[in-house]
Amino acid sequence: MDDKSLQVIDERVQTWLRTLDEMIPNLVKDMQLSTKQNRYDLVTNVDRTIQNDFESFLHEHCPQHQLLAEEKSNEDINPKRGHTWVMDPIDGTMNLVKQQEDYCIILAYFIDGQPMLSYIYDYPRQQLYHAKRGSGAYVNGKKLPTPPHIPLQEGILSFGAQFVNAETLNDLFEAAFSYRSIGACGLDSIRVIKGQFAAHFNTNPKPWDIAAQFLFAEELGLRMTTLDGEEIDFTKAGPFIISNSGCHQEVLDILNSKGGYI
Repeated sequence: MDDKSLQVIDERVQTWLRTLDEMIPNLVKDMQLSTKQNRYDLVTNVDRTIQNDFESFLHEHCPQHQLLAEEKSNEDINPKRGHTWVMDPIDGTMNLVKQQEDYCIILAYFIDGQPMLSYIYDYPRQQLYHAKRGSGAYVNGKKLPTPPHIPLQEGILSFGAQFVNAETLNDLFEAAFSYRSIGACGLDSIRVIKGQFAAHFNTNPKPWDIAAQFLFAEELGLRMTTLDGEEIDFTKAGPFIISNSGCHQEVLDILNSKGGYI
């Protein structure tokens, strides 16, 4: 795909994302909640409506493109062939339900498995992060700088503490400057992308939780691997880390030295 065609798609998607500014308040006002696998696995009318609306957008503007997304069956999708969008319509659904804050929309565009466009829309803060292959990463149109080199002893770590065994947890707390967890993989990752956190890892993400982070990491010189330090298959996801290069290996060494994570 040439740069002009990619630019057209980028502009259309950014325009679509901004239409959510009118949609989301009404959906939240009349929120309908249900559970999936357990009482912590939540889905709302906000998730479903946003995803359905984007699917309609694709049918209109990019009918040959396919969508791999959280709130649908993906049995007919071959994500590594052709034009594929990966979407989490609401990342941080529990935060949406309990706080009406700290949630985002994650969206990424791949061609034959290569990330081309990425978006993380922090709707409550009205901050749209996006990346375009070969052109860098931006927030609300302003280019993001490459994050500084941060050693672990000077950095904030982000992860779900309940998924790390007690001994490893203690080692991580002692090695890092501090610890935080927002509870939305996209927003925790954004703190790494902005250089506020040194690293974020997640022990059980799905493809839509981490789809956008691949391109941000490439464009900003961050490390994004499995927790074994290997390349991630974006169609399967699994345990992953996005981090500053200054602490990547140290975090992995601690995680894998004593049984680590669940």
